[in-house]
Amino acid sequence: MISEIIANAIKSDKPVFSLEFFPPKTQQGLSNLYTRIARMVTDLDPAWIQITWGAGGSTQSTSLDLAGRVQAGALGPKAILESSILDSTPSTPIEDGRHELLSRNVCLHLTCTNVEKASLDETLDRALKSGIRNILALRGDPPRGQELWVAADDRFQHATDLVRYIRSRHGNAFCIGVAAYPEMHPDAEANETPNSEIQHLLAKQEVGADFIVTQLFYDVDNFLAWYADCRANGITIPIIPGVMPIQSYQTFRRVTSLCKAKVPQAVWDAIEPVRFDDAAVRDVGVNLTKALIEKICQSTDIRAFHICTLNLEKSTKTILQALQWLSDPKSKQNPAKATSDATKIEKASLTSNTHSQTLKPPTNPVTTMEEAAATWDEFPNGRYGDARSPAFGQIDGYGVSLKIPPQEALRQWGRPTTNAEISDIFTLYLNGKLEVIPWCDCPILPETNSISNELLRLNADKGAKLEESFTGKGWWTVGSQPSADGIDSSDPVFGFGPAHGYIFQKAFVEFFSTEKDMLDLEKRIEEYNTKKGGTWLSFFAGNRAGQFRTNVDAEQGESCAVTWGCFVGKEIVQTTIIERESFDAWREEAFGIWSEWETLFPAHSPTKSLLQEIGQQRWLVTVIHHDYKDEGALWSFLEVR
Repeated sequence: MISEIIANAIKSDKPVFSLEFFPPKTQQGLSNLYTRIARMVTDLDPAWIQITWGAGGSTQSTSLDLAGRVQAGALGPKAILESSILDSTPSTPIEDGRHELLSRNVCLHLTCTNVEKASLDETLDRALKSGIRNILALRGDPPRGQELWVAADDRFQHATDLVRYIRSRHGNAFCIGVAAYPEMHPDAEANETPNSEIQHLLAKQEVGADFIVTQLFYDVDNFLAWYADCRANGITIPIIPGVMPIQSYQTFRRVTSLCKAKVPQAVWDAIEPVRFDDAAVRDVGVNLTKALIEKICQSTDIRAFHICTLNLEKSTKTILQALQWLSDPKSKQNPAKATSDATKIEKASLTSNTHSQTLKPPTNPVTTMEEAAATWDEFPNGRYGDARSPAFGQIDGYGVSLKIPPQEALRQWGRPTTNAEISDIFTLYLNGKLEVIPWCDCPILPETNSISNELLRLNADKGAKLEESFTGKGWWTVGSQPSADGIDSSDPVFGFGPAHGYIFQKAFVEFFSTEKDMLDLEKRIEEYNTKKGGTWLSFFAGNRAGQFRTNVDAEQGESCAVTWGCFVGKEIVQTTIIERESFDAWREEAFGIWSEWETLFPAHSPTKSLLQEIGQQRWLVTVIHHDYKDEGALWSFLEVR
């Protein structure tokens, strides 16, 4: 149990760490996460693994299955090949899928959100059957569209209720952790104080909590003062700092904004000068995280740390190497067998995807296969990554959300009642007069400015006269990029990855349209390709009900790489690949955001009715033009240039 692991770490004065993972959005991402966890367990030797629980229990089945497999060490080749069986009981034997060296203690996150007694009992019983003995009990956040947190069961309103219930039903069968917020809870009331936060922690301790994991933070001095206050006010159980390495500039900005984490000016001063170089940002993040952990170790008796990996590998490993916390592989039990199993896992991961094309991480001749497998999906990630990546489509594992508080959403977007008013929201955003829209929580990126006129013409209300030769199409865009032909990777607008590279992009655009417009567009694309003598235009289209149309042969494993980079001494890195699986994952999220937006408004209100109608009737459409040398090709075809 975790409490025993921490006690031994303090007694021996040898730091330990845990690694956090969340269930990926795609099947291929899940398969590759099994591989990644197996490799990180073998190479890094974490004391335990934490598996998150999506908002509202949205990942319940996947989280339970993933946690059970990690607990059992069922991460070998056979487990990967059978990874689509998400509802299988984790304790069911999986031939050639287990190995004791891959097994790790698991801490399963569990929230009150959308939890009723029956489902809670089922989850706890499955956890016990799987050998899981550690739970992180959380109140959980509401879906971001909801203004107030609402319990599904009145008996589970707070984390204290969850801890108390687990203790009453299961005694000491579980080691129970709880969360803490050194910088106050993001949803804290105006009258809340740091002392009242500590009182909440005391209540959790009194009902049976065994340890505390903090929210991520970057202000180490503030943490140290808070830690001293906790001890002075009677908090005696272990406190584990939550650490999130800085993986990229945009992800750092988004995560700290969501969590309302304080960022010292010294951190900004270190990151801002290199913000356009993803590799340099990651290196700065490694140094900052190392310094943070070292200062806590020097200033306190804390000897356990929790690392939020974001399902990525390189930064975590580099930090642990810099701290000299990685044990000598020669000292590991049966190292020859461990190496053999790691090799089998690696080979299996490269051939177990659902597509006929196999996943081949970059094979740089000056690096090992292990290094290539660890870094193939590093830059960039999140929404615009590779669907085969464990980190695809997520920055925090939270799931579908509006990303801003309800009152702020109402201030930004008002209460639209017509399609024209929806179009106004999108055009105001493109003009820089709105900071966010439900599908994007950051201002327009600089590269989008080069196609802003074209996007404005797409988004403007259908039929609205814009200029002498243009009228609005009423297609609401939620993703786009201009073409790029060999731009320097250090370019502040288009660049990513290491310096001295070259970036290429195909122009594409994603938008919501009516079914009629989608069908008309499909016909025009077919005529265009016939006339040009090849598939110069590709499209994907789907609606909330799951209906799907495309001219890309997904059964043959065809996909559309739309962004790639060429770097010194490295294979070509494809950072954005649009295919059936990635499109479906985005389609589900994109329509889920319409549903989240609806929750801001009363039943039967004009705005709610409009948003429901749009969600039910519109299609999400992605159009890609493959001639990246002709910057105007896509926009001319769409008749907006």
